[in-house]
Amino acid sequence: MNNEKTNLRVDAVIVLANLMDSSGVLNLESSARAEKSVEIYNQLQAKNLVTCGWAYRDDSNITIAEAFKNHIITRYGIPSERIIAEKNSRDTVGDAYFTKTTLALPKAWRKIYVVTSDYHVERTKEIFKFIYGNDFSIDVIGVELTANELTLRNELKSLEAFRNTFKGVQEGNDLQIFARLKRQHPFYNGKIYTKI
Repeated sequence: MNNEKTNLRVDAVIVLANLMDSSGVLNLESSARAEKSVEIYNQLQAKNLVTCGWAYRDDSNITIAEAFKNHIITRYGIPSERIIAEKNSRDTVGDAYFTKTTLALPKAWRKIYVVTSDYHVERTKEIFKFIYGNDFSIDVIGVELTANELTLRNELKSLEAFRNTFKGVQEGNDLQIFARLKRQHPFYNGKIYTKI
């Protein structure tokens, strides 16, 4: 990372979601990520805090991005206008793609911190670096959690699936990434959820 990128003011802290209940109450892992995102947001005096995620539950129409936003406003008193809920993403790949195309590019953001869980940091780094490309400074921070063996195995499987899905796609190329997302990613191509 060159000095020009490291000396930039932090444009946004993006917090990735885990789970919530049907009424929008965050689970412990999501709550821990929210707390860490507020800590980083305050510490670095970031301009924006971004929450991610769609209405993924069949028994609720609340997006997890809104659930995170409400939790952060209520628990930590961050003003509503400083928190942006990005409601299109269905996974980490979507978190990266939609925050880049709907927020970072239009708002000319360059320096971004991403908050997730520690076991998810390496996969998040690879996905965000690939999707954002080289024109951005991305740092990923992980909340310390104890991940079981199944979670760790699933992380490796998910990373391998990501690499296979986007094989041959140019890093940072939004048109190619979106075309592949729409055609081959099971969360977006209609195989599991509604096609985008």
